[in-house]
Amino acid sequence: MKYWIFDFDGTLVNTEGFFDQCFGYALEPFGHKIDSSYIETIRHVHPLNIFDGLLGKNDAQIALKRLAEKGEEVADHMKPFAGIEEVLKTLSSENVGLAIWTGRDAASARKILQKTNLDNYFEMLISGTCVENNKPNQEGLLRIVRSFGGPQDHHVMVGDHHHDVEPAKEMGCVSVHARWKDNPHELPEHIKADHQFDSVAAFHEWILKQLKDD
Repeated sequence: MKYWIFDFDGTLVNTEGFFDQCFGYALEPFGHKIDSSYIETIRHVHPLNIFDGLLGKNDAQIALKRLAEKGEEVADHMKPFAGIEEVLKTLSSENVGLAIWTGRDAASARKILQKTNLDNYFEMLISGTCVENNKPNQEGLLRIVRSFGGPQDHHVMVGDHHHDVEPAKEMGCVSVHARWKDNPHELPEHIKADHQFDSVAAFHEWILKQLKDD
């Protein structure tokens, strides 16, 4: 497996709890209170349009600005999952292709990557603002696979959500369900990942075996 593609939130970086803070701050002036269930319903929406269903055009732009402000503030407190950097070091030492496919906007993803010192590991980042159709549409993943080249089953997609696993399976990539955050997302019954890991350590061990077998 020559190409490794990672989701961002909940896979590389532990952002649990920060979404509620950021969205709460963004919507505070408008009297809206949302919870994680609402955030789940807008995962597929373009990052610049996430407030369109709640607010008018002008208020939505204000909310986006406030979301970015709060995101900048909390980025200082975000950290990679324990062991993730060791995983990336292992993969980098083998000269494999490394990319990120995330539903969040590119600007915030790059800021967090820099603050967590993970930015130098990846040669490509495709975000929700880089494509017309956000996850679970295959557009972003397809761009990465085409850029790397090679057979699709040489590409591994690692993510914590069925929006990562399902498009990977549909495209013929190897799918890995990352279940190492405190409250892992359960896949729908009809979606089965090729592999799943409850800890970064177990995932790392599997990677070492794959690299040895290759």
